[in-house]
Formats: sequence, C-alpha cells, structure tokens
Amino acid sequence: MKNLTMITQVVLAVAVLILFYLHFSSKNTSKQEKDITQTTADSPLKVLYVNSDSISAGYLLVRDLEIKFESDNKIREQKLQSKQATLQRMYKDYENKVMTMTTRERTKKEEEITNYQQQLMQEQQELGQLAAMQEAGMVSQMFDSLHVFFKAFAIQKGVDLILAYQKGSGVLYANEKFDVTGEALTSMNQRYEKSKASLPAEEK
Repeated sequence: MKNLTMITQVVLAVAVLILFYLHFSSKNTSKQEKDITQTTADSPLKVLYVNSDSISAGYLLVRDLEIKFESDNKIREQKLQSKQATLQRMYKDYENKVMTMTTRERTKKEEEITNYQQQLMQEQQELGQLAAMQEAGMVSQMFDSLHVFFKAFAIQKGVDLILAYQKGSGVLYANEKFDVTGEALTSMNQRYEKSKASLPAEEK
C-alpha cells in the first residue's frame, strides 16, 4: 500500500494536464468568455501557462491530501501488522504444544489458525480497497478544485487558454513571460486556506 502515495503523486501531476480544456468545458455565456471558433486575426488567441510539476508540489490541497492519506495508510498498516503478529503467535503456540495435543485438540487449533488466516487475508483486501477508494477520492477532489479555480482564473486574466507545461511534454518551448505559475499558486493556496478556515474544527 506504500506504492499508493507514489501513484497519487503521478496521477495528481497528470491531472494538471487537463487544465487546457477547462475554459472550453464551461457552458457559462459570460461576455468575458469567447468561443474558440470565433477567434480571428483581429482577436488572437490569448494563452498563459503553468508549470504542472510546480502546481503539484506547491498546492497546499495536494499536501494536505497526501498527509491525510499517509496517516490513514499508516493506521491501516498498523492494524494489519497487529493481526499478523497475532497469527504468528498462534502458529508458535501451536508448534510448542502440538506434540502434547490430542488429535481433536490439534484439529481444533488448526481450524482456528486457518480461520484467522482467512480473516486476515480478507481484511487485508478490504483495507487495500479502502486505500484505493480514498486515493480515487483525492484525485476527484483535485480535479474539481483545479476546474473551479482555473475557470475563474482564466476569466480574471482575460485569456482563452491556460496550458499545463512540464519538461518532456508536447510543448517544446514556452516563453517565461506567459508563465503564471506563481500567481496561480498564490491565489490557489489563498482560496484553499480561506475554505479551510470556514470548515468546522472537526473537519480540518
């Protein structure tokens, strides 16, 4: 389950790549938004970009989601380790006493060990599924947050596209004067901190 945190990092980094379509996914007919099909030489396409690696590394929502996931994952692992230790003690106790047990006692003890082992395997599977569900929820929350923020940010900046750029992507060159990563991160984190402050204490 430790690999899930690494998977989450990758998924969240990839998630930022969807930003380029957010402007066009909106059905809002605000005068500030333009239809790309209406762009002409007199109204050139206005584009800005953000560094997707920096967004993933600097967005406080990502940090908090990962901290929560790691904390929950640690609890899950500790629970399994405790069960595994109990199973090992059961085996050891059986091995120490097997020579003095009757056939009936031996059969009963073996059934107990087998049942406990099956329960442990089932619980391990269930905890793995819980971790996967939590991870999926994290990604969904990240997508939603990016969509809401960059839709408003694009309108605020008066642009038609906000691209996600990173080394190795399809963008071979990006002029740094169009890089709004820092401004976007500052606004994103301010918005996130404000939303956190409005939550009940038990939900923070």
